[in-house]
Amino acid sequence: MGIEVQNITKSFGNFKALNDVSVRIDAGELVALLGPSGSGKTTLLRIVAGLETPDPGSGPVLFHGAQVDKKKIGERGVGFVFQHYALFRQMTVFDNIAFGLTVKPRRARLSKAQIREKVESLLHMIQLDNLAGRYPAQLSGGQRQRVALARALAVEPQILLLDEPFGALDAKVRVELRAWLRRLHDEIHLTSVFVTHDQDEALELADRVAVMNRGKIEQFGTPDEVFHSPQTPFVMNFLGQVNQFRGRLAQGRVQIGDCEGAAPEMEFEGQNFEKCRACEARTAATIFIRPHDFEISSQRREGRLSIPATVTRIHSAGNFARVEMITDAGETLTAETTHSERDELQLAPGGRFYMSPRSIRVFADDATRSKNVEPTEKS
Repeated sequence: MGIEVQNITKSFGNFKALNDVSVRIDAGELVALLGPSGSGKTTLLRIVAGLETPDPGSGPVLFHGAQVDKKKIGERGVGFVFQHYALFRQMTVFDNIAFGLTVKPRRARLSKAQIREKVESLLHMIQLDNLAGRYPAQLSGGQRQRVALARALAVEPQILLLDEPFGALDAKVRVELRAWLRRLHDEIHLTSVFVTHDQDEALELADRVAVMNRGKIEQFGTPDEVFHSPQTPFVMNFLGQVNQFRGRLAQGRVQIGDCEGAAPEMEFEGQNFEKCRACEARTAATIFIRPHDFEISSQRREGRLSIPATVTRIHSAGNFARVEMITDAGETLTAETTHSERDELQLAPGGRFYMSPRSIRVFADDATRSKNVEPTEKS
């Protein structure tokens, strides 16, 4: 069952949590609502669930094309999983999972034997068969969250909504549980939406990601699209570590401070630089370079943008060495390199090197953008 929200606005006093938001989620998709605190992601999830009401004048909320705005949460066929489990402490694992089945109206309620069979099947699915008689306090955080998920699935919802489902867990358990949830989703194909501020979680787990900021969706696409082809400076800056510079564009070349040169690969506002005829007219810009897109050299690269910088610190733990540097203009930057390249270049604090980007992303200033023609369509 697909979900569609159209032109949704929601205010709390003078604060506008959602500002004319529209999004369509296909049946069977696992979608992440990703953004910082206050971006509107949880408010959007709660409106889909029926826990919040949009402002007057907002568009409809549709499930499989049918409007559900006037329906209560219990009538929408939604399963909801909270960050802090919300399990009943006085009930066993078995009774927690069975709860939604036992409180149904008598005419719709399964028999005790059918309820037992269903709960046992869910216990097997969440790999907690042997813990049916335990109480929530006797479980680990990861186990409690799996019980909460099983309880939501017991009533056979048409849509599953999860609000920061792994937020209360430690890092190692989060990684294990999100891999488990992805495998589970691939088995049951239930339309699911989860809220998170953890970009790794969203990019690893979701089919598509809605990146939210200040009550709006900045970009909605696959993990590969939002990370590798960001459409706005916010998306570029929010997803992954990135170096940000003020600079200029001139005749296909990039200028950062006193350094000017070409970059082997350049993308201007989500488009290939060579296919954007208006680029030369837009001079002032913000330039983004990922740490892994820097090439470190002991000598200036002829014709290429080469930024001189001095090493201040090196973090060698992990698969790559992270090199912190400061440019001659006093700006800090971070680069990533292999351990073998670190040794070959003899990188060490105090060493002076040249940083040449392999790939850059450029976004024009708003003032510059407003005075010039929009870029051509991507061919």
